[in-house]
Order: sequence, then C-alpha cells, then structure tokens
Amino acid sequence: MSLRSRITLLTGLLILFSTAILGAFVYFTASSIQYQTIDNGLRSAVADARIQNLADNPRPAPPDAYSQIAIGRVNRDNTITVLRQAGYTSDPLPFPTLTAAQLAQSQQTAITVPGEVTYRVLARQPDPKRAMAVAATPLTDVESNLKQLAISIIAAVALVTIIGALTSWAVVRRFFRPVDAMVDSAQAIAQGDTKRRVPTAQPGTELGELSVALNAMIGALTESITRVEASEVQLRKFVSNASHEIRTPLTVIRGYVELLQNESPDASGLQARALTRIATESHRLEGLVTQLLVLENMDALAQQEFAAFDLSQIVRDFFADLTALNPGRPLLLDLGSCFINGEPNAWRQLVSNLVQNISRHTPPDGAVEVHLSQHGGETVLTVDDAGPGIPIGQREAVLQRFTRLDETPSTSSGGFGLGMSIIGAVITAHGGRLELLDSPLGGLRVQITIPAN
Repeated sequence: MSLRSRITLLTGLLILFSTAILGAFVYFTASSIQYQTIDNGLRSAVADARIQNLADNPRPAPPDAYSQIAIGRVNRDNTITVLRQAGYTSDPLPFPTLTAAQLAQSQQTAITVPGEVTYRVLARQPDPKRAMAVAATPLTDVESNLKQLAISIIAAVALVTIIGALTSWAVVRRFFRPVDAMVDSAQAIAQGDTKRRVPTAQPGTELGELSVALNAMIGALTESITRVEASEVQLRKFVSNASHEIRTPLTVIRGYVELLQNESPDASGLQARALTRIATESHRLEGLVTQLLVLENMDALAQQEFAAFDLSQIVRDFFADLTALNPGRPLLLDLGSCFINGEPNAWRQLVSNLVQNISRHTPPDGAVEVHLSQHGGETVLTVDDAGPGIPIGQREAVLQRFTRLDETPSTSSGGFGLGMSIIGAVITAHGGRLELLDSPLGGLRVQITIPAN
C-alpha cells in the first residue's frame, strides 16, 4: 500500500472514529433528554390529586380524545384497576401488565416495561390515605424517534467519513505532486538521462530542501560518471594504440626467433630452451594483443549494421574443432536451424571462446552438451559441461576484464581473463542476456538468449 493510501486510510479512520463518538454522544444525550421529559411527566401525573377521584367520579371522554399517560390504581391485593388508558378513546392502548417486582421497582424510579406496547411506568403514593397510583406512557413514538435519529446519525457519520476521506485523498495527492515529479526525474536519470534534474519544490519546505539536496547529489554523481567515462575512453584508446604498436615488434621478435631456430640447429640445450621459451611467450603475448583488439571492436559493435545468418552452422563448425582437440570427449550437439540478426565474425569469436574455455578448464574426457533452439521469438544457446564449474559468488566477476579464477597468472593455461568479457560484450551488443548456471552434468551451464530476428 502506498504512503498516500495509508495517509488517506488513516485520516478516514480518524474521521470515522471521531464522528462515531460524536454521533453516539448526540444519540444518548437525546435519548436521556426524552426519557427525562417522560419521567417528569409521569411524576407530575402521579402527584396530581385529581387522579384519585377518577374511580369515584368517572367521566366519559369524547370518542376522539387522546391521552398520552395511562393511569391505574393499585388495590390491596396488588392488582391494578385501570382508571384511564393511553391512546384514543375509540382505540385505547392496553394497560401494561406489571409483576410484583416491577411494581415495587417502579415505586423507586421510572422503569421500562416491555410488552405488546412498551411503556415507561412510575408508581407513587402521594397521600398515605389514598391508594397507590400508577402512571404509564407508551414509548412507541420515543422509540420511533430514536430509531430515526440513529439512522440519521449513521448516515451522517458515513457521509462525513466519505467526504473527509475524499478530501484527504485530494489534499494528499496535491501534496505528493512534487514527490511524483521527483520520482519521474529519478527514474529518467536512472535510465541514463543524466542531464535531467529533480524539480525544485516550494522553498522553505521539507520537500524543497530534499529537492535541492537531490539535485546537488545528482550533480556530483554526474560529474563523477563523466570523469570515469572520460578515463575509460582514454584507457581504451591507450590499450588500442598500445596493442597496435606492440603487434609489429612481436611479429619481428617471432620472426627472429624462428630464424635463429632454423639457422642454429646445433645450439646448446640452454639456448634452444631459451629460444623455445621466447617463442612461446611471444605467441601468448600476441594472443593477448589480439584479444584486446577484439574487445576494442566489440565496443563499436553495437553501431554496426547487422545481417541475418544461421547461428547453428557457426556452432557446429567450432564444436567440431573441440572433437578434434579431444577425440575421447563425449559431445552432444542438438542444433536447430536458427537465423539471427547480428555480426557473424563476432559470433565466431564468441563460440570460439566457449570452445577454448571448455578445452582449457574441463577434463579431456568431460561430457559436453550443446542445445540451440528458438522459443517465443528468442534464440537460446545452451552449453553444458562436466568441468569444475564457477562458484556462484564469482560468476559476476568472470565477466569483468582480466578476471581469473585462480588469481595467479599461469603460463601453461594461456588465458588472460578476457574470454568471458568478449562473450559478454558480444551478447550485450546484440541485445541479449547471458546467464551462468549450474549444469546438470555437474559443471557450468552457459545460457545465451537473444532476439530471434
């Protein structure tokens, strides 16, 4: 639930609680006043000396006469003689039936007696020489009025709560407009629009101070990103220039080494080993230069025009080389014809790096399974091996340049930690995604997903 929804809900609950308490107070106050008025009328009725003569001097009332209070006289055997009934003379209401306990209680205070008609009853004996008088008034109108009052209060509470909640929602929504603008700007900045800034809210408010602080932070981050990007561009330019410059001396060194090896067949063992060592390291250094140049080309790959080609043919050709390198290795190729838009040479480099990694890091007899298929507009290339795999905590790191899992340079492996970087760069340039997972064969699963066309 959003913050604005929580604020609106809390405000609505507070309004509901407050108006409900106020409504209950109004209801019980009105009820108390009405009952006090009725009780006062009953006291006046039983105190009126004229009611003592009703039995002795009965007077017929007109047919349309209406009496609010019924009068009765308590006999010696606690029976009640009705002297006057409530209601119209032509259609009087029945006098309440009182038990001995109710009669005794009504002498202390007015009580409510339920029945066919609910009555408010009070008994008094104003004159010890006279019989006890009982006054009773029907509560039909009172109960109806209180019921209508309760309905009105409930409706008013509901209406006030709804209006208050809607008003609160409108106020909160207006208050949160600067926050929404900040969120939109932050999302745009996160997507790469570093020139955008958070709209400045009203000065002197908390949101105003927040917007100023956010803009200052974004400005500092933008400057840092600009410096890092400039430094990265310079570094790439340096690596590119250095790679091109080193390539020619390396070729010359390898040429002279081969010349010495061919022209000095009688060289001593130490000299022969030295020449062999120089040739090997020159070859490795030339491989490093080649990979650096490949990475440079990968950085510009996204700006090139792509063409459609069959990826399955490239995968089949390079994994055939793996069979040639390790004839005893179990290899399963499940390759469907999959055409994609891309740069074929970049994919050749990608698949070549996959083959080299398998050959370098897995046992010669370790099983390899390769699956290539299309699902829902995507092409999926999955390569499983039975090697040692890559720990989960290091799978992100291997995609960085010059990252080696053994943490120590190895002249025997021939790797420089650039293979997975090249693979990741190719996939990124083609709008795909790379996942390094656990393989059912026990090693590493490399899963590449790219748009089919």
